[in-house]
Amino acid sequence: MIDDWAAAYAFHIRSYVIDPPEVVLAGLTREWAEMAPHLAQRQPDDVGRDLAHAAAKHAYLIAGTAVQLHDARLADRWWRTARDLADQSGDALLSAYTRTWEVTNRVSEPRENLSDLLTLARDARRCAGRRPTPTLMYATTVEAEVLAFMGRHDAAVDMIRQAETTFEHIPSGDPHREELLRFDQSCVYSLAGEHEAAEEAQRAALRFYRPDTHLYSAVQLKLYRAAMHARTDPDEASKEALSIINDVPPEKRIKRVRLTARHVLDAVPERARKLPAARELQALTARA
Repeated sequence: MIDDWAAAYAFHIRSYVIDPPEVVLAGLTREWAEMAPHLAQRQPDDVGRDLAHAAAKHAYLIAGTAVQLHDARLADRWWRTARDLADQSGDALLSAYTRTWEVTNRVSEPRENLSDLLTLARDARRCAGRRPTPTLMYATTVEAEVLAFMGRHDAAVDMIRQAETTFEHIPSGDPHREELLRFDQSCVYSLAGEHEAAEEAQRAALRFYRPDTHLYSAVQLKLYRAAMHARTDPDEASKEALSIINDVPPEKRIKRVRLTARHVLDAVPERARKLPAARELQALTARA
């Protein structure tokens, strides 16, 4: 049964990146209902660790889905559950990944304390250890992302370059090695105004994040590109952001997509925020 639940995670993560959050949560809830009685019982040590490992992955997907459903209280409860289960599994890399995933999902929320998230991101990087792995690289890129959102662009660029160094030392056969890097490269370099590096990262990232397989990430990447040009061409960037969002079916305009569009507005100069496209974008993102 544990092997079955572990395998089910791959199905749910595919759903998470393309389906409406209500659909994702329904599938995860059915899975959790089967796991919960076993989690409540005392298990042999090795069984308990394996069960905690599978359950932690489902728990952090439930938490991320709760974020998209605007239920912060439910999300907080599941983030704690995910961290606890990951730690119980004895897998330090899972503990690191779980914390990094949490930061990734929480960082765009305007009400979040970015300093607290930076602490959590650094804790994730500590859990990941020093050996070059995709998880260490992911933790480092997300720490860079938090710094970029804080407006600490020089520190963010330094951190993403540290992630690039880690990337170079990871065996090329490791799965997801490159895609974990490229998305946050695009984010950090775009927000930092590093146009050439951002363009290169965009091209690389879009090989992995296609609309048919990773709809939400593909949309976010396009929005970061618009944000990069918002300072120099605010009207066109605002129109581009509106077009990107309007191309997404209404039921899939999830929270993290609309919140990413706010970075376009943040980059629009104050004098240009009364342009019709900027005002329309403001109205759209105000509902995020």
